Amino acid sequence: MLQALKIKNIMAPIQLSLLGDGRLVILTPQTVRAAFFQLSKVNPKHNQYTGRHKYPLDRPLHKPFKIWKYKYKRDGRVYRYSEKPYWAKDYEGWEEYIKEKDATLLDVLHRAYLDEEKSYLHQKDILYIEQEINKQIILNNLALVNNEGVLLEGYGICKEVGKNREKVKYIRRYGMIFILESIMRHTVIKAKNLDLFLQDDNFDFHLVRYHGLLLSSKQACVELLFHHRLDLSITWTCTLENFQPRQIFQIKKIYPCQGFQIINKNLYNT
Repeated sequence: MLQALKIKNIMAPIQLSLLGDGRLVILTPQTVRAAFFQLSKVNPKHNQYTGRHKYPLDRPLHKPFKIWKYKYKRDGRVYRYSEKPYWAKDYEGWEEYIKEKDATLLDVLHRAYLDEEKSYLHQKDILYIEQEINKQIILNNLALVNNEGVLLEGYGICKEVGKNREKVKYIRRYGMIFILESIMRHTVIKAKNLDLFLQDDNFDFHLVRYHGLLLSSKQACVELLFHHRLDLSITWTCTLENFQPRQIFQIKKIYPCQGFQIINKNLYNT
């Protein structure tokens, strides 16, 4: 019995995909809340993930139900109940503070005092939350773990004879650890279909897929074609003259951060 309880309490890892179809985070009933709160935690209000971004989740459920909701003025916390709180009758004018309303996706994600059976998320709800989370990550460059986008050095496992460790450069991004190797600009230009990290003039790193060279009919010049690595339908071009990143790295290996699981990699150069 004790062993069964331990297994039940183990958190399922949040699934990640690099197929490039816009679905980085793949949600299940077991991970939908964990993913939402993880995104909220590592992108706080003073950073990027604000109430404005969460607003699309303030929409009715696929199977709607009523809740009682009020905001505690002293600390700003919002409380949600499946039924009218028993203590409400002891407060004069409670109707101004505690209101009955239709539950939203946000309410059910914060379901501390809600009936678990009523606050069940339908698969259509989960898919909508998944789409919103991925959209915010892609369009607003949000993170999934702390200290993302920082180039670091460490030691990795080496399979060469006589060596068991080697010094490597790596970066955390999108809930994953990418082991990197520096690559020259002229090598990139001559290549095709490379997954790269490019560092811009602001020292920010961007995960992209370099497709190759193409001839621009509008400008009558040769340009480099890039895809957003998480959504390959997002593309842009850059002239040879303007392609001047501070640093370029290709990806040697990739590992999930703690609490995550990579289910699809689809990387060209690993």
